[in-house]
Amino acid sequence: MPSRRAALTLLATPTFAQGWAPSQTIRVIVPFTPGGTMDPVIRIVQAILQQELGQPVVLEHRPGGATVVGTQEVARAAPDGHTLIMIANSFAANITLRPSMPYNPLRDFAPLVMATVVPHVLAIHPSVAADFAGFLDVARRPGPGVSFGSYGIGTSNHLGGEQFARLAGLNATHVPYNGAPQAGTDLMGNRIQFMFANLPDMIQPAQAGQLRVIAVAAEARLREFPAVPTMAELGFPLVLSDSWFGLICRADVPAVARARLEAAWIAALTRPEVKARLEATGFTVLAHGAERFGAEIRRYTETYRQVIGNANIRVE
Repeated sequence: MPSRRAALTLLATPTFAQGWAPSQTIRVIVPFTPGGTMDPVIRIVQAILQQELGQPVVLEHRPGGATVVGTQEVARAAPDGHTLIMIANSFAANITLRPSMPYNPLRDFAPLVMATVVPHVLAIHPSVAADFAGFLDVARRPGPGVSFGSYGIGTSNHLGGEQFARLAGLNATHVPYNGAPQAGTDLMGNRIQFMFANLPDMIQPAQAGQLRVIAVAAEARLREFPAVPTMAELGFPLVLSDSWFGLICRADVPAVARARLEAAWIAALTRPEVKARLEATGFTVLAHGAERFGAEIRRYTETYRQVIGNANIRVE
């Protein structure tokens, strides 16, 4: 028979204190192709999450439909807290771009944790130009122009690219891909000429000379590219572009389960060894809780509504 002290210890743990514990494997849906920037975030925290929650945590890729396929799978899952989805900025953009989606993003889902953010860098194929000024000269010329890639229509690097092209007066055509890996491959192969890309994906190719980073779409220069100026330094202060990643679930998952999941993810993300591993690969750990994450989704939704309207972006 357990002692009174042991019983009190059990009651003090988050699982017992919050009245919910998962009873089966927790699935984290990733609505992009394998090998993208999201994957390391989940894999780095996976083992600690399993310790926190007492159940396996598995990553499942469900790409397609500009993240609609994966998101709809979660919308149809049982509202028991065992199926989550990691979303990015495109979740907010889709509210404007795709008003006829088979779910209501703001009504049907509840935010859990805004996990990480990565800045975007402006990367070009090395044959295009030696620096930012040279790139502008090439990209403004009449004729066929240049092409820029993105991780899909409505992704943050698509909207960042559209905003930059409009403000800089570029002769540029958008080429959407189904995730980061193929877009990066085509940039290195000069099938597209430039892209606003997630920092972690560009570090090794830039070091290998396979592409050239000529600007940073962040408020300050980056440790990884200290000699590369920000867009503000180059005369484009409005071009700020990033990719954030966060967890949501169905809105009708019980509040006690949502609170437990939120606490577990924050505990995992803020572990010193986890934070160090993520930051070493270009991520900034946020670990914002549900309330702040919800506010950020609403803020990005309004920002993207304006960008999409100004650039006259339409889903074909």
